[in-house]
Amino acid sequence: MRSETARLPKGQGYPLRPSTLEDALKRAGVSIDVHLIRQPGALFDAHFWPPNPNAPYERLYVRVGSVPLEQVDAMRREFEATTLLVLVKWIASILAQDPKSPMRREEQMLDLRVR
Repeated sequence: MRSETARLPKGQGYPLRPSTLEDALKRAGVSIDVHLIRQPGALFDAHFWPPNPNAPYERLYVRVGSVPLEQVDAMRREFEATTLLVLVKWIASILAQDPKSPMRREEQMLDLRVR
């Protein structure tokens, strides 16, 4: 797994640790190239990219934005209790498809922002 972490503005924190995502995927038996991008802002989504001429393998991009420091612990607990499970089930369901299925041959996106 690759992880990019941008510098945070004062008073902000990231609700997802790279090791937490990596552990959840391993426990679920999900094997895919993962790129975690943590950057300031209201981002929280995941993208499945099928193989293409530039990258001949399947990839999972997860983008996580920052939250105010006073919300980091609560958001982390929420993410680990529910949202992470949704993400893992989503990517596992894609990878369970036949490699020639439309779901696995096209880009997929999952919006994980808390509403």
